[in-house]
Amino acid sequence: MLALPLGQWAVVVLASGVLAAVLMNIPMYVQPEGYRPAYVAAAGATRRDPGEVGPAAAAVAHHVAGVAAAVLYGGLTFALAAVLPTLLPLNGVPAVPHLVGVLAVTLFVYAFFERVALPRAGGSFREDADPIVRQWALSAFIYGVTLALVVPVLVTQL
Repeated sequence: MLALPLGQWAVVVLASGVLAAVLMNIPMYVQPEGYRPAYVAAAGATRRDPGEVGPAAAAVAHHVAGVAAAVLYGGLTFALAAVLPTLLPLNGVPAVPHLVGVLAVTLFVYAFFERVALPRAGGSFREDADPIVRQWALSAFIYGVTLALVVPVLVTQL
């Protein structure tokens, strides 16, 4: 069981999602494909060619996806904390449910991008799909690590 009430857990999860999504801008900009995965995600959501997606739509898609993934993590971790061992708390967050939740959400984010967003987007970035997917895999990994580190830290701030 989590040491936090559900309302406080929700605040931690939302804040973690925002922070992780904002911090993800750094590795996305320094990677070879830049912010292109965000354009692909926005294109997949709107069924437009990624070349037709503007920077604002790409940024919104990126940050909304980061917060949505954190909400998924929060719900999953909350449920897992009720059934998995809650030994080794990390500042009130049980380590096993936390790490399982982070891993599951990280894999989901990657798979959703590769299997849903990218195929729906298609268009002008189709020939660059492999490097974009590789960059997305690294970005999803960095997001997961960031979430894994940020959540226990933010719990201490309440």
